[in-house]
Amino acid sequence: MKIAVIGSGAIGGLLAGYLSKIGEDVVLVCRSESARIISRDGISISGVRGTHTIKIKAVSVLGEHVDLVILATKTQDLKEALIANKKYVSAAMVLTTQNGVAADTIVSEYADAKNIISSIVMFGATSLEAGRIVHNFEGTWVLGKPFGASGDDVKEVADVLEKIIPVEVSSDITGMKWLKVFVNSSNCIPAILGKSMQECFTNLDACAVTMGIWQEGLGAVGKAGIKLVSLPDFPLERLTKLAGLPVSESAKIFSGIMTNLSKEPVYGSILQSIKRKKSSEIDYINGAFVALGKQHSFHTPLNKRLVEMVHKVEQTGMFFSFDEFVEKAKNLIPQKRVHNADAVNTPFPKLKLTVSKVEGECYHGYKIGDEIILEDFTHAPKHFCLGLAHALFPVIYALSFGAKFPFRDNQRTLPVTCPDGGKLEFKAEILAQDGTIESIEKDPNHKGPNPKDMVLEVVRAKGHCAYKYKLGDTFEVKGLKCPEGFCGAAYHCAFPALFALNFGAKFFFMDDPEGIDTVTCPDGGNIVFKVSRR
Repeated sequence: MKIAVIGSGAIGGLLAGYLSKIGEDVVLVCRSESARIISRDGISISGVRGTHTIKIKAVSVLGEHVDLVILATKTQDLKEALIANKKYVSAAMVLTTQNGVAADTIVSEYADAKNIISSIVMFGATSLEAGRIVHNFEGTWVLGKPFGASGDDVKEVADVLEKIIPVEVSSDITGMKWLKVFVNSSNCIPAILGKSMQECFTNLDACAVTMGIWQEGLGAVGKAGIKLVSLPDFPLERLTKLAGLPVSESAKIFSGIMTNLSKEPVYGSILQSIKRKKSSEIDYINGAFVALGKQHSFHTPLNKRLVEMVHKVEQTGMFFSFDEFVEKAKNLIPQKRVHNADAVNTPFPKLKLTVSKVEGECYHGYKIGDEIILEDFTHAPKHFCLGLAHALFPVIYALSFGAKFPFRDNQRTLPVTCPDGGKLEFKAEILAQDGTIESIEKDPNHKGPNPKDMVLEVVRAKGHCAYKYKLGDTFEVKGLKCPEGFCGAAYHCAFPALFALNFGAKFFFMDDPEGIDTVTCPDGGNIVFKVSRR
């Protein structure tokens, strides 16, 4: 495969160098002065894989047909690069590597959308001068189609790139790219202060600002209805858990992560651009939250302020002091976690409830045919009947994690009866992303109940437990039958997980999706259980 890498910065230089080193036919396309230096001296790569100098062909304009173009410029430089090299870009497969979510749409103006492959870079590199790259840390390279499903072309490209970087192919690259915006969103802080990530995030105020960035971002993507998808080495749960903790706690955890990123200083893409006296991609990272918030009437004052501060650094060449940064940013950190249904983003599907039976008088006035849409299983609509919500929860919880009811005509639906005398019956269904009802036909081989073998295990214990449960205690569960003598309050909390697992649910965010290890005793949280399917 003949490959052109357009852009010789940290990522472009690293990829071109590694591909050339293993014998791939590579040409590096970059600015004239960079092309002159690299043609003369080669590319020098140091860092986690040692030190290498690699000779490579470097030109200022692509002048030959290639099979694959890897676009490694910053988003703000894409149009210029595409116009200059349009003749050969338009005839090739095109792989984008940019941060943010705008690159694929920009490229689609110059190349056939079906030939575009999007990617997410989870490895880290730094370049502050032409041809000199530091490979800071290893990571996965995620590939996927932004316009349509991944096919043989993605596999062909992945097979080549796998030789230099671990590759993963995603079926939802857009959801992953939005999560990567969160990963990159703290890059603005080193750019404002002119310091490395490690230096910045030893300061807990800087870490607290990052938590504020994330909280605003979650509010914006939640209002927009964007589904975030976990990344390799960065599960969605890390974001939501940290953003949900008190800032005093989450800032300390974040500091520990960021100060141990790499032995070499890590500057982040925005500061690298500023140090090279180039415009940065701030408008496509924190600016993406600002634009999304504006689109959906969700205020993002902290991200807006940070974007303005980065632009001021770009214009003046002067960095802010820590005190100036804290004074301008800290008071804009959201003081409370975003907690309403319109502003919280989760990775869970919408649900539809339809009243299918009415017998007697309902205090809420529900009638046959009434439809209620739930944003997800964690958010009941305003004024929704709490009695019904209590009975409904195990069902919508199970459906949200993929449970199937093989005895139903549609295995992805189940009726739920009102606990107040059975006055009402609701049909619970899952809504697909396009708004249609998820449907799986009845299992023709179903022969009746098939209760699963499950285990309740105590994975955390503290304080006093009236039942004297201790770490490591296990309890066998067959189907939904409560173990004899088991604590009723604990079983009440475990029941939704048991119900879900009994009907085939998988908890995608857990290391072992066959179970969940956060079932907590309601009496002071003294006992935490793991519920798992055998």
